[in-house]
Amino acid sequence: MARKKASRGGGKKRDPLPEDALRSLKSKVSSDLPPIVILRGEETYFRDRGVAMCVEAAKAAGMEICRHDAVDPEYSAARLLDDLSTGALFQSARCLVLHNAERVVIERASQFSASIRDAMKARLSSKAEGALVLSMSKLLATNTLAKAATAAGGELVGCRRLYDSPPPWDPDPRKAELVQWCAARARDLKVQVDLNEAAYIVAATGNDLASIDDQLKSLVGRGKEAIQELVAWDATASPYEVAEQIASGDLKRSLVGLETLFSGGASQRDGSRTIDVGGIVAQLSAAISAKVREAARVAEAVLEGLPPKRAAERCGIKGSPKMIEDFMTRFQARAPGDWAVMLEEFGELERRSRSNVTVDVTDFAQFALRWRRRKAAVRR
Repeated sequence: MARKKASRGGGKKRDPLPEDALRSLKSKVSSDLPPIVILRGEETYFRDRGVAMCVEAAKAAGMEICRHDAVDPEYSAARLLDDLSTGALFQSARCLVLHNAERVVIERASQFSASIRDAMKARLSSKAEGALVLSMSKLLATNTLAKAATAAGGELVGCRRLYDSPPPWDPDPRKAELVQWCAARARDLKVQVDLNEAAYIVAATGNDLASIDDQLKSLVGRGKEAIQELVAWDATASPYEVAEQIASGDLKRSLVGLETLFSGGASQRDGSRTIDVGGIVAQLSAAISAKVREAARVAEAVLEGLPPKRAAERCGIKGSPKMIEDFMTRFQARAPGDWAVMLEEFGELERRSRSNVTVDVTDFAQFALRWRRRKAAVRR
């Protein structure tokens, strides 16, 4: 199942590639396993690979492996605390692995959390034999455990999601990190895939590295068949991102997004997928309406004489710098006077969707086509 897409933050320094960080980790653990390795980031594919490297190194060093998962129904905080506080039973040292460690390190839902964190820090300060391997979706460098790990000579490995959109200065979709990774992974597996085919695999599969990996493994020994004949289209799309593309007038991405959304389903924030057409229409309609409506409010203030940024502030457009930047890009995609017309037209489509009249991908595609970005009109 395709997961939520990773977006490229405007003006923000790009984090290192996880592949580079994992190569560095592999080099270090092959000679001497650090006292603690923290794999942090939203990409579980990279985190799992990092955990596997550490476990392999621990086994080679003759360590006892103790595995825990904070979201497993059989997880026991008391047993984890016991493993942290005692020595290995059968080997000279113990490697303790904890998945979804943010539930323990960051959250305070359990009465054992503080005790476990203290036990981890005590283990590091006492330079106990063995290693800790923590896999988690997030951890700030200012966290007390992160500071203790750095002081103890541990490794903090970034496992962020790969960008599935190309850089703004080079819009070629083949330049997206995800496509580049797919092509590189294909070379590792000795699969004949060029960049165009890698872009198709990514589009068909979505930003799910494990699924892309499975797709590539199924292509080992590929003959002369076209990639479209071998790779099933299983991607989902976010209705909120498709709404952004339509509101911004990006016709090409809008049409691809709509096709993916209605054929593969709508990806939800919790990782689930909605395939019901009625649900997809409702989510997409609400998202488009919200974006067009807020732009229409700002446009009204601009037509009264306010500069666009000042008008956005007065109309309550808030959020991170990236969200503000996205709004201004969307707003400036067309003349201020067009937003009210666009809102009125989309209101008619919304009314149809709430009645007995069928609304489907064709209606949204036609709307996107009518409101595509026209550079000459924007300049005027």
